[in-house]
Amino acid sequence: MSKIDLEDMAPKRRRMMDMVMALGGLKEESAIPISRVNEAIAELKSKMEPLTEDILSFPEAYYHEFLERAKKNELVERIEDKGILEESIGNLTNTLDVHVSEPLTELLQLLEEKKGPTEDVEQDTSESPDIDIDARLGSIPEVLKEIEPIVEQLVEDSKKAAEESRKDIAAIVESMEKLRDDMDSNSEQALESIQSLARQVRYSPLLRTTAQVKRAFADNRISQERFEELLKTNIYDELIRGVLVFVLRNTGSKTVVELADIMRIPSRHVQQAMVSVVQRGEAEMVGLEGNAPVFSLVLEETPDTTLVMKRLLQQLRSLSRSVGDKQQETLNEAVKKMEPLLETLQVLGEYDETTLSDSTNRLRELLDEVTESLLASSSADESKDLRLLVSAGLEAFARFRLKITLEKGPNLVSGLNVYGEQLDEEVYKRMMSNYLENELERGTLLILIRELGAMNAEELAERTTIPQDRVFSHLLRMKKDELLTLAGERNGYVLYDVPRTPNEAEKTMRTVTSLASELALAREQIQEIMKDLTAKDIGRLTNSLDSFSKARDKMSTIEVGGSVIGAEILEGVEDKIKSAVSLAYRTRAKIPSTRPKVTIEDLVDIDVPSVMDDYRDQMGYAPLLGFGNIHWNMARCVGCKSCEISCPEDAIELLPIIEAPQIFEFSDEELDTLPSNKARFYRTVRNLAKQKPVTDITLEKKAPGFGKVDVDLWLCVACRTCVRRCPGPEGGALDLELKWNLPDVVQQIKSKA
Repeated sequence: MSKIDLEDMAPKRRRMMDMVMALGGLKEESAIPISRVNEAIAELKSKMEPLTEDILSFPEAYYHEFLERAKKNELVERIEDKGILEESIGNLTNTLDVHVSEPLTELLQLLEEKKGPTEDVEQDTSESPDIDIDARLGSIPEVLKEIEPIVEQLVEDSKKAAEESRKDIAAIVESMEKLRDDMDSNSEQALESIQSLARQVRYSPLLRTTAQVKRAFADNRISQERFEELLKTNIYDELIRGVLVFVLRNTGSKTVVELADIMRIPSRHVQQAMVSVVQRGEAEMVGLEGNAPVFSLVLEETPDTTLVMKRLLQQLRSLSRSVGDKQQETLNEAVKKMEPLLETLQVLGEYDETTLSDSTNRLRELLDEVTESLLASSSADESKDLRLLVSAGLEAFARFRLKITLEKGPNLVSGLNVYGEQLDEEVYKRMMSNYLENELERGTLLILIRELGAMNAEELAERTTIPQDRVFSHLLRMKKDELLTLAGERNGYVLYDVPRTPNEAEKTMRTVTSLASELALAREQIQEIMKDLTAKDIGRLTNSLDSFSKARDKMSTIEVGGSVIGAEILEGVEDKIKSAVSLAYRTRAKIPSTRPKVTIEDLVDIDVPSVMDDYRDQMGYAPLLGFGNIHWNMARCVGCKSCEISCPEDAIELLPIIEAPQIFEFSDEELDTLPSNKARFYRTVRNLAKQKPVTDITLEKKAPGFGKVDVDLWLCVACRTCVRRCPGPEGGALDLELKWNLPDVVQQIKSKA
């Protein structure tokens, strides 16, 4: 990359290029001789082949044992959730399309027999029976009393699991303390120790960093002094992050102070590491302990039970606003008890959902019955609309929100709002007509999904009279409101499902079938790569081996009948997977030229498109902001400084400079659009000049009305504020040229690589 190229590149583009290059190894590095590449590849292949044979064969042995245990414990018979049953069948079907497996084929047959033929959902037109609301409300505290000790036990189990891992954590912390002394006396030995710790904590950034620095030092690309500096700063900081993540993974949520006590390092170092880990999206704040934030690892997905509890709490709050004082008191007490339960589950993150299955389902039924009864007791026109939604199966929370709208809406027409305004009756009718239609359609979609299991937009459109684009729009809205969750895909369409609290059998089947689908794809990729291993395939090989490593870790937590399935199989392959992953990382560091390349040409002139053009009719126009160039047209500028005053980032300034040569380039049409005094000044200057000037005029001090607009690309965030505030003629003197869409840039580079 030449110096001239960099100088021609705008500072913001240069900064963006650095960001892109830092993502996923997108970095230019000098190529190494092909002989050394071939040597490294041959060495990797010879060491990897005996390991991959055992790694690829362990899932099949695990599936055999899982099938036997599933039959013995009647796992399939205990699955009641149609959505999970459908999801498991879909996962196994996808798996068998990639890899033939005898035990998985038999398991698929058992699941399909359990599913049986799909029956259409029939509308229940019978009247709802009378329900004793007081009796139902009186049962809510009893159910919450059942949930409280279960949640307490989950907390105790989490603490117990954390205590069991303390021994491993203590050994890692002791090694950290010892290697701090080795850094000064024997830096190379210290690096070996850090690599050993990296394999224990399984932190990918640490594995990559140590391998890269070690290779660079061995190849004399960095000096001894630089090597020691990197060891004490970058690598050691990465080690702290790796141990921090390891502690959170094994002990659950912690504050910075607690982490500092466990890791035996100053809390300021933990704080710095936590900031980096949060920025990487690996951890997040989940609550407060006193005034101290509590951090936890980011989960791949929120447990369904947590989502269900969240929605039940919303439903309790809504119910309390439409019952009598005595009933309201009962519901408010229930809300007070449920809030800390939900907060505890959110702090726990991952937990055994099956223990809460019966209680949460019972609580859900109670609240639905109470809501049904309240809606049935509604009179007049609103009751008819509400019963339509009830028959359509709209979830209780959504139904209740609609009830309030129907009750309060007419007041907007008959009365005045706080501003003294009154809503036109025809406008109100149109608004309510659209609102009721949308809610009724969403209710229809929800009952289909709840009764038939996970479905996609295409299937829902076929089963209803709703156009597919409206179905998609409704699904997006309900996903945002957490009424729906994502459940994979089928036929290229995303599947949506309602949050469910799975029992032990359902959770186990969902996990195993999901892992089977992931492992089948990873297995196929590893076999394809190992047939003809080349330098460009090492990254894909590493990712596939990582998939096996993560799947094995998840399998080691799956219990049926009180014991882990295939414990001996999983223990036997654990070290082999670790060795294979470590080999791939080390080889990847040896051959930096195998990484994707990015050049100036890829990044200098990338236009920013609108987001999701295909779905603009459902989602509206959404330009990507944050990066762009502000262009100033002197012929339209009145020098009012509106742009400078309004800029929230102080990125724009009216400099006391007059670009005299530009005055002679203005056309008469452009001058006619300016204020008369401004146009007269420019014409006077042009008439008095003996010749066209070639240099700018610098004023002694700032003079409002005259000057040159200057934009600092380091500060500008392309927010359009200056463009909107400019009062200049013909749309203003400023124009934002949208540039730089990071996802598109990365996608373009990867497609070329």
